[in-house]
Order: sequence, then C-alpha cells, then structure tokens
Amino acid sequence: LKKKKTKSKKKRKSNNTDESNDGEDGNNTPLAAHAKRLRRAKRLCFELAAASATLKELEAKYATKSKDVVYVVAAGSSSSSLNNDDNNNNGGRGGGNEVISRWFERQKEAQIKWRQLTKELVDLETELKKRANEVDVYNGGGNMHALKAEEAALLRYVQFALYRAKPTTNIGELRDDEVCKALEKVVKTHGVRFVLSLSTVSKQFQRCIRSPLVWKSNFNLSTETGISDRNLLEILKEDDAMSLCKNIRLDGCRFLTQRSILKLLKRAGKSIETLSMVNVAGVTDAVMQFIWENCPNIHTLDVRYCENLDANLTLLNPHSHMRVLRLYGCRNLRGRVPLNHFLNLVVTLENFHEEEDNKIEKISGIRLHELKAKNDGVVVYRRDDETVTEEQRKIAREVEAEHACAIDVERLIFSTRDKVQKWQSNDFVGIAACEHAAAVQHGNPLAVNVLTLMPRCGHVMCDRCELDARRHMVTHARDNGPNSYSYPCPACNIPMPPPGGFSIELLNNTIE
Repeated sequence: LKKKKTKSKKKRKSNNTDESNDGEDGNNTPLAAHAKRLRRAKRLCFELAAASATLKELEAKYATKSKDVVYVVAAGSSSSSLNNDDNNNNGGRGGGNEVISRWFERQKEAQIKWRQLTKELVDLETELKKRANEVDVYNGGGNMHALKAEEAALLRYVQFALYRAKPTTNIGELRDDEVCKALEKVVKTHGVRFVLSLSTVSKQFQRCIRSPLVWKSNFNLSTETGISDRNLLEILKEDDAMSLCKNIRLDGCRFLTQRSILKLLKRAGKSIETLSMVNVAGVTDAVMQFIWENCPNIHTLDVRYCENLDANLTLLNPHSHMRVLRLYGCRNLRGRVPLNHFLNLVVTLENFHEEEDNKIEKISGIRLHELKAKNDGVVVYRRDDETVTEEQRKIAREVEAEHACAIDVERLIFSTRDKVQKWQSNDFVGIAACEHAAAVQHGNPLAVNVLTLMPRCGHVMCDRCELDARRHMVTHARDNGPNSYSYPCPACNIPMPPPGGFSIELLNNTIE
C-alpha cells in the first residue's frame, strides 16, 4: 500500500510538471489553450454546483423553520434554532438573534460566491461562442475539426451547468406579496372566475386572493354576462378586497341590480378611476347619484344603452376632471332639464374646453376645440381645405386621440344650446310649434304653464299641444324583434323624444 501511494504521488507530481511545461511551452497552440479552458470549465462547474446546492439548502432551512426563527427572535430561547450546529455552538444558551444573523451571513457569503462563479462561467461561455463564430480559427486539417467539435461540446456543457445552477422556487416558498403580484396578472389574462377557483390550491392562495393588491388594477366581469346579484355578493363578501380597485367593467351583466352594484361601488368608491357599465339594467338614478357623490377620482364612465337614467343626474353632476362620459346619442336619457341648469352645464363644458385648449396649445400649437367648433364640432380640418398640409392633419389626429375630451353628448349639448339661443333671440320664424309657444315668444309668459324645447328639431311647444301631438303615433314594423314607435313633431315631422325623454324646460308656471 505504501508503494502504491508513493507511485500515485509521483504520477501526480509528474502530471503537474507536464501541465506547467505545456502551459509555458505550448501556450500558443490551440490544443493547449483548449485543455486549459476545459480544466477551468470543469472547476467552475463543480464549484458553481456546490454553491447553488448550499444556497438551496439554506433557503430550505429558513423556509421550514421560519416559525421557529420568529419564536427565537421573540423569546430569545435556545429551544428552537436554525440547525443542530447552531445549537451546539450556542451551548444551550439563549441566542436567537445570533442564530438569525449567522444564517444571513452564511446566505450572503453563498450568494456572493454564486454570483462570482456565474460571472466567470458566463465569460467563458461568451469566449466559446465568439470562437465558434470565427471562421479562421479552425483552418488546419483534421485535428482542428476535432477541436471544433470538442469546443462545441464544451459550450453545451457550460450552458447546461449554468441552466442547472439557476435558483428555482416552489409555490410554497413564495412570499405573499409575490403571490399577489402573480394573481394580479392572472386576473387580467384569465378573468375573475379562474382566479377565485385558485383558492383551493393552498391556504396561502386562499388568503392572498382576498388581498386588495390582487384586484387593485382590474375587476372585469364583462366575460361573465350571466352573473347574478347572488354571485357578485359572494365575490365581494364582507372584507376590503376591492378597496383599491381602479378599473371596473360590468359590460353586458344585465342580471345585476342596483343592490349589488351599489355594494361594489361602496367597496371601491374612492379608488375607482374607470367604470364601464354598458347595457346594465341595474344602473339607476341611485347608482348615478352615488357615483357623483362618492367616487371623487373617476374620470371615465361608460353607461351606453342603459335604460333608467335621468338626464338631470347624468349630465349636470359630472366632476370637473371627468374626461370620458359615454352616452352615445342620449337616446335612453329621460327627464326634462330646467333651462338654467342646462345653461350652467354649457358654461361648465365651455370652460373645460378653454382650459384644455390652453394645455394643448402649449404642447402642439393647436386649439383643438376652437377648430372643431368652426367645423360644426365634427373634425379639426375639413377634407376639402387645401391650405392644410398632411403633416398638420396628422398632428391634429394625434392630439385629438391623446388630449381631447370624449364626452359623447357634446354635439347634442352645443346644438341644443344654439337652438335655445335662437329661441331667446328675436328670430320668430320657425321656432314655435304651437300658438301658445308663439304667444310666449311675443311677450305673454302667462299664456302657457309649461314650455318645452325638443333637442332634435329645435321646435318649442306647450305641454298640452305636445300631449295632443303624441296621439299621432307612427308604428315602424321590424322583420326581427318588436315594432318601434315614433312621435313626429307637428311642425317638421322629425321624431320627438319618447315619452319622458330628454328635453329642455324653457318655462314652468305651475304652482306647486
């Protein structure tokens, strides 16, 4: 045995001397350089594997004994510690803080070593890739082709070692904030129902799903159009899960009523910025009143095709910073708006346009709303205007898409304003649709009790004549669906608003 040991020592010495001689004499040969890289790669791969194993072991110890660590910190007891070595070193005396500080020191050292080895191995990988892309490196016969194959195999080995050394995380090792971030992304991609089904994965998931951080950016039920009040109330529960929600979409949820919608808005009232409730029967006057009074940060509201909206609540109460109010034609608005309230709305909207034009002019030099007002509020530049260049049209489109207020009822409001101004002027031609309205216009305000302006055609008539005119109802047959009905104006045959529809109350002499 002694003879064998001495022989092995002599061989090792001779190999070391041969390697050193090769390094000194044949440093410039490709084969010697490859052998040197191969030895270096093996050493780095083995050391990196050991460093990553040490890191995983430390993380596992901390994850499995985190409760004991907390207990040690709180009580300073030696009954629970991070590992047996620490118990032996502490000698049975209280040292919880020392145990934790020692664990963090070991983890920090292991991380530093892991990063250093990873950096060296990445540099070696980069060098091998660079050599593989060079053309003139392997020009030299059969030995060079064999060297190319060996270096390609070495590159694959290094890449595999780097892949295996990457830190892996199990679901049980994730912190609560990391789980919440992941669930927040899943809400956007897979929807509310899928995220709620993940509560069966673990108790941690069940706890995190009720966290406000999961629902703060999106709560979208537009894909669950069959949801009922009961389902929504089960989702909301009695916690603050929706207290940070900024964007809510309930499009198409026709089975939701005022009760569940109000409860959702109460949970997320102050944080809501965007609210979309297209074709939702539960959007009532109470819901709109709650939005204007308890949602101070809302800037986008979409209530298209909602049937139970009062014009006074919908048009006259928006916040000054409301940018998008989608109503699309006001066909479903109802109620008479008093003239003074309507004029206040016009002044508010004009002031908003003035402020926005001043901001846009500083950025791009365009007064957007003034240009649109000159073109009947439709476009910034007319197509037949040859003085406008294509570059100016492009800038105008970009400005309009980014800065313009998207209140869909603007054209209706300003066209109705023009008709009101025409009524208030001395132009008596073609405005009054009945004798009582003409008498009021000629200076007899007591000739009628209630006087109403029709926003679509601009004619004015009293309440009695309007009631008589609605008796001449016109039926429009449809191939698909029920028939529709219209009430033509007696002066121009343009349809008047439906009963209870949106109109302007110019005069009201009734005594309450």
